[in-house]
Amino acid sequence: MAKFRYKGRAAGDLVEGVMEGQTPDHVASKLQNRGTVPITIDEINQSRAIRWGVMPRLGGVKVDDLIIFSRQMAALTRSGVPLVRAFSGLIDSTVNSSLKEAMVQVVADLQAGHDLSTSLAEHPRIFDQFFVRVIRVGEEMGRLDDAFAQVLRYLEGGKETRQRIANAVRYPIFVVITVIVAIGVVNYYVIPSFVQLFAKFGSQLPLATRVLLATSKFTNDHAPAIFAVITALIGGCWLSWQTPSGRLFWDRVSLKTPLVGPLMHRIALARISRIFVLASRSGMNMVQILSAVEATVNNRFLAERLVTIRLGVERGESLVQAAQRSAIFTTLVLQMIAVGEETGQVEQMMDEVADFYEQEVDYKIKALTSIIEPILLLFLAGIVLILAVGIFLPLWDLGSGNITK
Repeated sequence: MAKFRYKGRAAGDLVEGVMEGQTPDHVASKLQNRGTVPITIDEINQSRAIRWGVMPRLGGVKVDDLIIFSRQMAALTRSGVPLVRAFSGLIDSTVNSSLKEAMVQVVADLQAGHDLSTSLAEHPRIFDQFFVRVIRVGEEMGRLDDAFAQVLRYLEGGKETRQRIANAVRYPIFVVITVIVAIGVVNYYVIPSFVQLFAKFGSQLPLATRVLLATSKFTNDHAPAIFAVITALIGGCWLSWQTPSGRLFWDRVSLKTPLVGPLMHRIALARISRIFVLASRSGMNMVQILSAVEATVNNRFLAERLVTIRLGVERGESLVQAAQRSAIFTTLVLQMIAVGEETGQVEQMMDEVADFYEQEVDYKIKALTSIIEPILLLFLAGIVLILAVGIFLPLWDLGSGNITK
């Protein structure tokens, strides 16, 4: 559906915002159902924004805001507080303006007679498909408190995984950035100052020194061109990532990257398994579960494999048969899924699969940290050795009399 920016009047006050709809008349009808008289409705041209990747993330709402919102809604619905009253009470305490605006519109939709899941689906940049699906099932079963609790676990699990990854890569990234800055300073300021000194030697300099001086001269003389090439490469890769085919290519490459690829694969599979369990506990059928899992996977390559699993199940295949053809799960996991289907305990087996992958993620992160540290030490030692040999070797030779005019 397209997005439209509207202005209207509600209870005499001027209101404006953004709403999804098929046509301007569709948007006008939804506004009137909310008690808003539309004044102007203009379609937002998103083609350029999507092409260049200029899209606000989550509508400006952080995961922490959604976690607080889900926790509060779980507590309020568990206590039997009506939805309109619950949302109205949370609006005043919500700090994030984007989330507050969405909640105001949700209250208006609820008062107009819409159900909660439909109202939340009007804000896809804030409430993703998994969020909406779980809430819809909770409404159908009359267990909204359990639905918000499932969503809360989903959000907290994703946040915890991201924090573990951030903690693992924070030190290596800091070291690499520091080394790059140090190399730039030495290359631009320090090495050129030795050129005139070495020119006074009047004899052949060591090979390492000549290579170091030539590299410094080349990078300094062609710095704008080098910067332009690097910027073009990064920009080209980024623009390629914005296209469906490019995103598919880079997502596939990311899973095959040494050291990092296996970790990213395990993280994705742990998330897939955990969301499968959460969706199953919320009361979805198998096809709905697989559809919800597809909607939450950030890797397009894995998402396409999950589509093949869902299509296989829709054709009447067993879950283990469809999963085996996807070639994304290990033999051990496939055996556990097969046992779950035979015993009617797929949810319990997938829960164990999720635990298995999450333990593997912890192990991989620790292993990655232990591998990166010696690599960084060797890298630093190599840089120091190159500088020592290239700069100080001629000085040592001069002091020992090995360089003569």
